[in-house]
Amino acid sequence: MKNIIFLIQKYRNFLFFLSLEFISLFLLFSSRNSYHHYNYLTSSNSISASLYSAQNNMTSYFLLKETNDILMKENADLKNQVYNKDIIVGRKYLKFEDTIYKKNFLFKEVKVINSKFKYYENYLIINSGSNSGIKEKMGLIGSKGVLGVVKNVSKNFSTIRPLINPNFGLKVLHKKTNSWGDLFWIPEENNFRNIFVKNIPIYTDVSEKDYFITSGAEGIFPSGITIGKVLTIKKNIEDQTLDIKLEIEEDFSNSKIGFIVMNNIKEELNQHLQIK
Repeated sequence: MKNIIFLIQKYRNFLFFLSLEFISLFLLFSSRNSYHHYNYLTSSNSISASLYSAQNNMTSYFLLKETNDILMKENADLKNQVYNKDIIVGRKYLKFEDTIYKKNFLFKEVKVINSKFKYYENYLIINSGSNSGIKEKMGLIGSKGVLGVVKNVSKNFSTIRPLINPNFGLKVLHKKTNSWGDLFWIPEENNFRNIFVKNIPIYTDVSEKDYFITSGAEGIFPSGITIGKVLTIKKNIEDQTLDIKLEIEEDFSNSKIGFIVMNNIKEELNQHLQIK
């Protein structure tokens, strides 16, 4: 007890100062002093808002992967609806066993974990393989257009032969006229942002910025997926065709996500394609 009294006597001036400071602050920011009370609340709310904002930003950052996975699944579901032949009756889908109205295509979301796009024979690697049902010669599309076709498959990974590979080939359509053409990527003349379409009849009405799309002929992709838009057009008088250079819709230097195209009736289609 004597020690407490001794401490109070020793620091009485300091304790008296703290008491006066507390009383002055209480009076200054009390609700009766409206001006200072308002400024105090405003500053307090501003600080709290900044703290909550920082917390929210941090939480959002750690949830980016989860959010991205959800968006990819939603995107895959959307593609399942867009590129399949469902009949809508009222607010419900009416499905028939007839293959005309059967869901032929399914889309599985994947991630591109490696991209070689400045070489002679370019390739992509995705993070899914045979354990996920992926097989050779399945198609891969991105968020904007065609990326390539599955070349090799292991249990957990797959190698993709992209458009920007001289061994890639695909039948395509001129969107405006439905004229058939063939894709060719020529390393000496193309880079990772452009590709040629050849064998389009010379009389076809093709203009700059027209789009070319997948034909669906090989059963690898559904019809209507974007390849790219026209950059230049040259007439090949000898062959009576057009040599068309396209700007590829997908940017292979920035490919992060994709969707594997699974065609449920491709084997049946292959039986007809092999008939000579």
